[in-house]
Amino acid sequence: MLISYTAPERLCRTETEIQKSRFIADLGPVSSMEEAAAFWDARRKEFRDATHHCFACRIGTGQVQERSSDDGEPQGTAGHPMLRVLQMQGLTNTALVVTRYFGGIKLGAGGLTRAYSGAAASVCQEAPLVTYTPHLAVRLVIPYDAVGLFEKYAEGTTLRVTDRAFTDVVTLSLHALPADWPQQERDLVNLTAGRARAETLGEVYVPLPAERK
Repeated sequence: MLISYTAPERLCRTETEIQKSRFIADLGPVSSMEEAAAFWDARRKEFRDATHHCFACRIGTGQVQERSSDDGEPQGTAGHPMLRVLQMQGLTNTALVVTRYFGGIKLGAGGLTRAYSGAAASVCQEAPLVTYTPHLAVRLVIPYDAVGLFEKYAEGTTLRVTDRAFTDVVTLSLHALPADWPQQERDLVNLTAGRARAETLGEVYVPLPAERK
């Protein structure tokens, strides 16, 4: 059974300057610890002359794995504050790297914590976030004369049409919310006087706009 989760839709980057230090925050979707490590390594290669590449990630849905690194900054001033931001935003299957170019002015432990958590919060606010929501994949077969009825009915529901095939009948590929589908299936059978035939093909994730925290 799939479990919904929220993650960035794609890579997002923000940049801030604090006391002449440059902080570059990169947030992106990943599906495993291996992908998260590769994401971190890519930032190291891109900014190979930077002073630090601090890291945090959360992977999984039902059982979430977490990892963070201060990458040479004083212990607890970077990786954990960044991880805390991911937790507060409810993000998983997500990797975050904050790259720092030291500007010559020491920020102190409190200043570093605020800088790294601030950079993390900024990129989370700027990133396009989506909630990957479990849906049923459904194949619906209806006669041609029921297409108009179906289209009118579907407009007011959570049904999503992903494909249409026209032969001697009309075959519609749908995504349906599991909680809604039993009633929707009954409605469609009644609407077509028993001529609609539906087959569920398993669960899939559908990305929907996420609610901001």
